[in-house]
Amino acid sequence: MNILNNWKTLELITREGETLVCIEGRVYGKNPRFPSSSHIRTSPVTGYSFESNSMVVMTRRGSEYLLGKPDSSETFAQQRLMRRLSRLGQKPSSSFNELETQLTDYSEYRKAEDAKAN
Repeated sequence: MNILNNWKTLELITREGETLVCIEGRVYGKNPRFPSSSHIRTSPVTGYSFESNSMVVMTRRGSEYLLGKPDSSETFAQQRLMRRLSRLGQKPSSSFNELETQLTDYSEYRKAEDAKAN
């Protein structure tokens, strides 16, 4: 997966009035399209997720980028990016299940209750 360092968020408006969020930065990785440390602008971001406490963004063209260090002029860059994406109706893709997370030892409890009932 490519890594974007020195990144910053761009909010663009199309002629039709659609708001798009793209990211510019220096790309590092093994993508033959981009020599290492090339400055790129992604296609519009369509979603994001977290892997090992790092944010990964997905783009309209199907690329994924792990976000490294933001540009030094961008304070709270990751939080601002998440807010912008949520305004556009884009939420993180997540396997988080609130019900399972809140019910710790649920399966053991059910087994004990079933055993009592029989």
